[in-house]
Amino acid sequence: MKKAALTGGRNRYVLFWEELLEWQPSFLLLNSLKIKDRIVTVPISYRRGNVLTELEYFKNFNIGKEIDLAGTFAYNALSILNTTQDVYLNDQIFMFLYNASVSVERMQKCVLFMYGSYNGSEIEQFAETIKIHDHQNLQCKINSHTKKKLSEEQNALLILLRNFYADGRYSNYSTDNAYDYKSALENFVKHYYDASMVKTHFFRDDTYISEEAKERIGRTLGKLLCYYYDLIKEKAHELNLYTYELRDGSPAERVFLNTFPKNSLQAINASERNALAELIVYLITNKASTGYLNYVRGLEPLDLDPHLVPEYLADIMNRQIPQSLVDEVESIYENMPHKQVADRKGSISIIGETHVYFPEDDEDEEDSLN
Repeated sequence: MKKAALTGGRNRYVLFWEELLEWQPSFLLLNSLKIKDRIVTVPISYRRGNVLTELEYFKNFNIGKEIDLAGTFAYNALSILNTTQDVYLNDQIFMFLYNASVSVERMQKCVLFMYGSYNGSEIEQFAETIKIHDHQNLQCKINSHTKKKLSEEQNALLILLRNFYADGRYSNYSTDNAYDYKSALENFVKHYYDASMVKTHFFRDDTYISEEAKERIGRTLGKLLCYYYDLIKEKAHELNLYTYELRDGSPAERVFLNTFPKNSLQAINASERNALAELIVYLITNKASTGYLNYVRGLEPLDLDPHLVPEYLADIMNRQIPQSLVDEVESIYENMPHKQVADRKGSISIIGETHVYFPEDDEDEEDSLN
């Protein structure tokens, strides 16, 4: 067996395919092998005696991908909950419950895959034993592996998510329409937080979930998800794996490496809103000179209604592009010549692009160095 320096300067073992078959074939990491004309290159980190088994590979990489997915579902859940300041729309509540229930269920199954007793050839069979949509049942299985228990609020949230997934997910296809998403979430808030957190609209006979309730929901969900993540991390350390590693800047990193008080997911939203508000203030008031900023300042603004700007920004801060803004812009375009509209769209398309080059930025950098 010999070493060879390959592309990128990273050392790899090079050996014949037949030799590899004699070299603990159950340890093959097919994603990391390069095979050409019976010659196999193997990363040097997978040397004899330090090679991931098929089961270790599964727990390290496959489960790691699942954690990323679960974190994205959780991030989406809280994002949806914040698309309006007052939560009262059925479709909004449905999408929150759906994303939250999927996120929690996937994390529960990640825990069970990490702690379960099975070998590399039994992965599919083990998966069948937990292929259920019952958060409470899955939690009972998790409880058999740890002494760490959930709080009353966390258990109640599991029940809410379980009932939604079992009874509410397809309730619109039923004629009796027995499951009410809005009532289910409001009753949860009233019983486990405080009845005062469910408000009544001043102008219409309808109720909504307050900002304070959203904070408590985000706190309960955040703690629950971090509970599962910590269990996975503990087991990964025990197995000398890195299942818990998260992509930098990903939704999963924001959820599971949440440093806000009490693991509040709602605090993530508040932080993001604050950052966006600061950017808006900066764009309006700053006098900095860059190629990009000077280009944007050089664009002639449309004659938008200034009195509607607060309403537009309120929706944008809630992660929504207001339809009223779209309608106003389209209305202005309709009164412009076709070529002027085309040129206009071409000019503003640069906004939001990352691969834009302004020569004057190079000149500014050269001046700062001289």
